[in-house]
Amino acid sequence: MLLARKENATETYAKLKDEYLTIKALLNVSGVNLVDIDKIKE
Repeated sequence: MLLARKENATETYAKLKDEYLTIKALLNVSGVNLVDIDKIKE
């Protein structure tokens, strides 16, 4: 995801970010704490 952002692939980055946020929300609802392992900080 960071590579897509670095290469200025805006559409790819946007799609990956949407999928990332969906997965993150599902894991959060499941009780997985992602604060410690989340590398993507904006």
